Amino acid sequence: MDLHTPHAGGPLEIVELKNNINIHWRPHSVPLRFSKMPIIDLPYISNYIDTIAGGPHAVIVITYAAHLVFHPITFYVHEVAKIRQSVVSLLSRAPDTTVIIKSGNTAGLK
Repeated sequence: MDLHTPHAGGPLEIVELKNNINIHWRPHSVPLRFSKMPIIDLPYISNYIDTIAGGPHAVIVITYAAHLVFHPITFYVHEVAKIRQSVVSLLSRAPDTTVIIKSGNTAGLK
């Protein structure tokens, strides 16, 4: 589905009608590495999670870290804490929602 947004930065959506599957992809908010991205398309991930209704057919997949390791670890910890709070809120609204979180390996950072 063409949302008329930059393909490098999204948000993007894929709709597969045969199996009734909708996939929504969006980047996190700043800091970003894309050069041309309208700030209106960059809500914080925690704020976006707060807009999701959830339910038994909803699967939320969050991959978070990769390039954030170039910022202070306190920045990453703060962002993960906000995402956790939003996921806990989502699961209290819709406990039958599946949430999968994959984080980067920050063991080498001190």
